[in-house]
Amino acid sequence: MKNMFTFSDILPYGSFQDGALRITKDFTLALDNSGEAECMLVSAYAMFEGEALPTIQFAIVVDGQETDLYASPFYTFGKRGEFTMKEWRIPPLFRPDMKAFIRVLIPEGTALYLCSMSSRFSAHTKDWNGGLRHNSHLGFVGMAPGNTMPALELAAKCGYPACIVVPKVTADGVLVCIHDDTINRHARDAQGNPPEKDMTVWDYTYEELLKWDYGVARNPIYKGTRLPLLSEFFDLCARTGMRPMFSTHPGLTIPQWEQVGDMLSKRGLLKSFHIKSFYPDVLKTARQIFGTAIDGYTRDSSSWNDTLIPSLLDAGIDPHKSRVGVEIPFRCATAETTRAILDAGMFAAVYSVQRTTSEEYRRLMSYGVTEFTEDHHCSMGLNW
Repeated sequence: MKNMFTFSDILPYGSFQDGALRITKDFTLALDNSGEAECMLVSAYAMFEGEALPTIQFAIVVDGQETDLYASPFYTFGKRGEFTMKEWRIPPLFRPDMKAFIRVLIPEGTALYLCSMSSRFSAHTKDWNGGLRHNSHLGFVGMAPGNTMPALELAAKCGYPACIVVPKVTADGVLVCIHDDTINRHARDAQGNPPEKDMTVWDYTYEELLKWDYGVARNPIYKGTRLPLLSEFFDLCARTGMRPMFSTHPGLTIPQWEQVGDMLSKRGLLKSFHIKSFYPDVLKTARQIFGTAIDGYTRDSSSWNDTLIPSLLDAGIDPHKSRVGVEIPFRCATAETTRAILDAGMFAAVYSVQRTTSEEYRRLMSYGVTEFTEDHHCSMGLNW
């Protein structure tokens, strides 16, 4: 086991032909952590022959066993009949006993040709892909319990330029990060049991909510994870340069919005802060507080309809004065809907809570989509 590898590590899996290593069988590379806590970049110069694509899959193993902690999508490997340089990303191995496995899957009848393959550590990739924007949804929830500090910290370590959280307010007025209105989905007691009844965040004090564990339900390695303060998320953004974003449900009062603004200002984050919501009234209230002082506003929707753009204009959000966008599920994005958004002077955004293929991302980009919100790091780099 080693923490990096080079082309020489691939040599046992194939034979040379016309100056390239020809491989026809699946193979696996195993890497240990060796104390590194950064995203790993894997690059290769490759092509293939055959009808079916060879693919790469990453897996993380804890305590000697592969877990459901993280399983990447399959990535295509090179182009048919043409050598191509491509790059993939492996999330950081944040525990010393973790292992990463890189599996190269080669279908029967396909030959993979490699001229080079190597790896290096690098998490700092803020200017991806000519201006495309990438938002981690609730942190890196493909790997850690969403809206918790482990997930938020992993998003930063993976090099995500922005991260979206959902703010809520406890009964004693403390601003916290949690997606659901109740804690029941993630909260567990010392015996690993969920609450016996629905526990709505705003019905309990912060101290009462701290009695629950918010990580062990996802995976035992996250035992001891607590409900994070919104201020902790802002501290992380200020420390790492990750842009803070809200996916805001109804609930914040004007004084609470002003409290958010004060927290951002003190950390120098106001100009990079972006708000998106399914609710036009939420965006209208936020606009009254922040005006054009923040990065901008996005109208969310679970599907496309012709009222999305007018609802933003009715809220007084002017795309000529602020950065304004419309975000819809990636399956709802068509060339026509994207064009309608762009023609209104707004940016087109999509979100995906599923693992999405590189071909799907390329399709969306060809329409003019420039912002992606995702649970998994499918589009990180987009050079695959």
